[in-house]
Amino acid sequence: FTGIDSVYEKPSHPDLVIKAGQLSVQDSVQCVVGLLKDKGIIPESAVDSVKELFVSKNRESSAKDEAETLPFINISNVDLQWVQVLSEGWATPLKGFMREREYLQCMHFGCLLDDGLTNQTIPIVLPVSTEDKESMIDSSAIALRYKGKCYAILRHPEFYEHRKEERCCRQFGTNDLGHPYIKMIYESGDWLVGGDLEVLERIRWNDGLDEFRFSPMELRTKFKEMEVSTLIYITANSDLISLYL
Repeated sequence: FTGIDSVYEKPSHPDLVIKAGQLSVQDSVQCVVGLLKDKGIIPESAVDSVKELFVSKNRESSAKDEAETLPFINISNVDLQWVQVLSEGWATPLKGFMREREYLQCMHFGCLLDDGLTNQTIPIVLPVSTEDKESMIDSSAIALRYKGKCYAILRHPEFYEHRKEERCCRQFGTNDLGHPYIKMIYESGDWLVGGDLEVLERIRWNDGLDEFRFSPMELRTKFKEMEVSTLIYITANSDLISLYL
């Protein structure tokens, strides 16, 4: 038995050294998973990571200045909620609003298929009008504004048709306008635009509840501090309800 009645033969060139006495079990596991990802054995989506989409601190000022010079789309309250969801990493591995390839994978397979399999049954899309689409079709970057304030930059935008009836039937199983979300979809723009999102700052709603809205990374830190062993969480728009056992 190695370590008891047999000499331990230390490898001369190990692929990975894990300091199990210093790292937690979870961190040790992630070291192994990271190695398997780097060698192409498992997809990137298998790594326990969250991708936030905030602009880096050293570019924050220049990005805000740039946003003021860009053509812009006025987004709705619901669109801004999706910007918050994307920016905080809730929709990892999405890098922004869905491009057509991601949208079709979501609608037809309920998954994102690139770089590994990720469950995604809800389309995260940004509807725009024909007028906006025609005026920005050649733009390399677009600012997203809500009530006059720039919140994000959408880079390398891709416009594609908003097939509303197909979207509603696949997502809800009906296209009855009596359904409030379906009604909202039919009243939205005839085009969708996807692209890589750079969010300029943390989105706050100033409704007295911002202090209770934590990002995935913040929640993980708190759960480790609380030594939570099991977590079930449910998201609804930008609010989080959590139950820990």
